[in-house]
This record gives sequence, C-alpha cells and structure tokens, in this order.
Amino acid sequence: MKKFIFYISIFLTFTFTSISFAKWGKGELKFEKETMEYFLSYLYGGGNEQHGRRSDPLIFTVAEDGIMAHYFFCPWTSCTEDSLIQKQSEGKCEKHSRGSPCFTFAIKRRIVWKNGGPKIKIKKKDLISPYLIAKKLQEGGFYDGDISQLAGIDMKTGKIDNTITITGEKRNSNTETASSNTPESSTDIVEQLESLKKLYESGVLSEEEFTKAKNKLLGQ
Repeated sequence: MKKFIFYISIFLTFTFTSISFAKWGKGELKFEKETMEYFLSYLYGGGNEQHGRRSDPLIFTVAEDGIMAHYFFCPWTSCTEDSLIQKQSEGKCEKHSRGSPCFTFAIKRRIVWKNGGPKIKIKKKDLISPYLIAKKLQEGGFYDGDISQLAGIDMKTGKIDNTITITGEKRNSNTETASSNTPESSTDIVEQLESLKKLYESGVLSEEEFTKAKNKLLGQ
C-alpha cells in the first residue's frame, strides 16, 4: 500500500510540474509578415514531409513581439500535445528571439493565445483556402498587414510558395516580357480568374477584394 501511495505521489508531482511548464500566450500579439506565412505553412504541415505526406501540426510558439516563432510537427499517425513539448518549443523560440519571451500560440490547429478578440476556429474545411485562414487571423486581431500580399501555399507540400500570392494568383516577375501574351499565358489567366471567382462565390473574397485581384491580374 505504501509503495502504491508513493507511486501516486510521484505521478501527481510530475503531472503538476508538467502543467506548470505550459505557458499559453495572452495579451496583444501582432504577427510580422514572415511569421504569418510561417504559421500558415505550419497549419498545412509544410515544415517537412513524412512518408510522402504532409505532417500534422502539433505545437506552434511565438515571441511576444510577433517576429520569431517555432513549431513542432507530429511525426506519427497521431500525437497528443504535451506541456513538456510546449516548453521545448518555447525554449527553441526564445533562443533566437533576442530577449522577447515566447509562448504557445496554437496546439495542433487550435489557437490558444488569448488577446481579448473573437475566438478563432480553424476547421479542416478551411484549409481549402489559405486566404480564408489569413482573413480569420486578421479579424481576430493577430495581423494588421495586407493579407493579399502574403505568399501562397503549395497545396501538395504545404510549404510557402513565393511564386504565387495567397489567393493562388501568380506573382509578376521582373523578367516578364511581351511573351506573356502567348496563348499559354492566356490560359493561365483564365484559370486564375476562375479560381478567384470560386473564392468570391464561396464568400472568401468580398466584392471589393475580388475586383481588386481581378484587375491586378488583367493589368488594369
């Protein structure tokens, strides 16, 4: 009986010690552009690939100044978040944050940072559009920049793709020439217009945002 009580005491001590390690963030937080793109890549499992598939997000920590961040992915088919993993991620974040303390921002795809704004829920169906997720984060008070200028996400790898914008529109290159008027480029434009139209019809883009993106695509 004494041995049983001893083991229970050890278990409770370890449990409460682990809980004390967890530091969910609170207060005002504004992501830098790169941090915003980094978080989107985390949501899509783009840090690395396991067995030919995107990884599942596990822990995302960020510095209070919104500049430095760190995340862990789940390397197996399923994982349970652990306060010790949170502590490890926070430590790796603070190692490069230049003195700004780091706290847990998200567990898997659940945002736990409390900034006094509306609660943000990111569902699996939201992953169809990185723009929709970015808009939710902006409305939740975590980003003040122009979300249309964010880099896109490669939907196959989950990684940041700087050749496209967050709406899937191809970025203009300084090396573009008059050859952009070829039939192949015209087909590209039609496909991008169709993608924009779908985002508008699904409610992801407002009429103003749709018109702005369309005009930019057509060079108007």
